[in-house]
Amino acid sequence: MQPRRTAEEVLFEHGAVKITPARVVSGGTTDAVANITSVKAATDTTCRVYGAFIVLLGLLLALTRSTEAIVLGVLHAVFGKYTEVVLTTGAAEQKAFRARDEKLALEVASAIDLAIMKRGALLGR
Repeated sequence: MQPRRTAEEVLFEHGAVKITPARVVSGGTTDAVANITSVKAATDTTCRVYGAFIVLLGLLLALTRSTEAIVLGVLHAVFGKYTEVVLTTGAAEQKAFRARDEKLALEVASAIDLAIMKRGALLGR
């Protein structure tokens, strides 16, 4: 007689991201919730820095009547922001998810927090 399999509770699912009280699946990576000690959402603004640099370069090139670099720099500065979900384990920190939509990234981080709490409750901690 085979043991019955029960469906795993899905706390969050969107595209390639799936979060349960036991696992965090993001893209091609699966992490055990038991190994995650904390989660945070952080804004990566490196693209904005590059955008500002391109705007400055564009201003210099504007003296020679070239405005393409200014437009490109403004686009980078405005749309170059990502919000990343960073997991901390006993070994290291790793980026688990990255999106331009800050609300979506915060939902993912919140679902991982919930998974950590549910796992602790299942274990009686």
